[in-house]
Amino acid sequence: MEVSVDPSRVRLFIPDGLKKFKLKLFESIGLHIRNLGGDVIQGDHAAVGALPDELIPIIGCTPQFRPFVEKWRISGRQWIYWDRGYLRRVFATWLPDGHDLGVPGGYYRWHLNQFQMTKIRDVPDDRWRALKLSEWSKAPRPWLKKLPVEWRKGGKHVVVADTGHDYWDFHADRNWSRRTADALRKYTDRPIIFRNKECKIPLYDQLVDAHALVTHGSVAAVEAAVMGVPVIVHPDSAAASVGVTDISRVEDLVYPDRGPWLRSLAYGQFNERELIDGTLWRLIA
Repeated sequence: MEVSVDPSRVRLFIPDGLKKFKLKLFESIGLHIRNLGGDVIQGDHAAVGALPDELIPIIGCTPQFRPFVEKWRISGRQWIYWDRGYLRRVFATWLPDGHDLGVPGGYYRWHLNQFQMTKIRDVPDDRWRALKLSEWSKAPRPWLKKLPVEWRKGGKHVVVADTGHDYWDFHADRNWSRRTADALRKYTDRPIIFRNKECKIPLYDQLVDAHALVTHGSVAAVEAAVMGVPVIVHPDSAAASVGVTDISRVEDLVYPDRGPWLRSLAYGQFNERELIDGTLWRLIA
């Protein structure tokens, strides 16, 4: 078995205070890693920062790790980031979840030396087809029956999607979305809809007549692109590969072929079984 990352070198950080279902998943992955010669760090942020360079920390969206990641990116040391996935993710999604067509488990993204997928890989379409997203049997709106939806052009408004405090404390400042919404008015006369993290309006309803969705790194950008709405995002976003990264281009958007991008997304996420059966270590890149 060809392995992309040596699991004996990894150290999985498990936060304190996890909900029961999250702790069960963490413990399962941790046991798998220990069986392969790796180890677990429980709740000790400083211990992660003190790891020698030959070991690979595995972290999630924990603000205490922000200074560590900044140093790792400069020094070039290896690290792994994981979070909820892009497609068929567990909860907090406006696309189909794992129950719509009987696809097992939720998906989680795991990436080496980056927060999200930033490059399109030359991979087959088997993992994309296995997600069964091309036919959404319980789509809440008729135009969502087949995914991805064709790019839609000439929308009326721009949606700016905010995200949660933990995300901002890890990646940027909490005023990024408001500041960006204000700056957009220099480049477009279209109405701007500000979408709070806890907004109860379905995302697909706000995207029906949308010209674009703007966000920093929220997976709302991935979902918008799948639903046919162009996106403007931070370069670290997985949607940057099919969008633009400069708000001055709000009236100069792009509409690329999403096939290679969707196949790459599917190769950057894993269900719970794949996190402990060796698939993760073969495919992480």
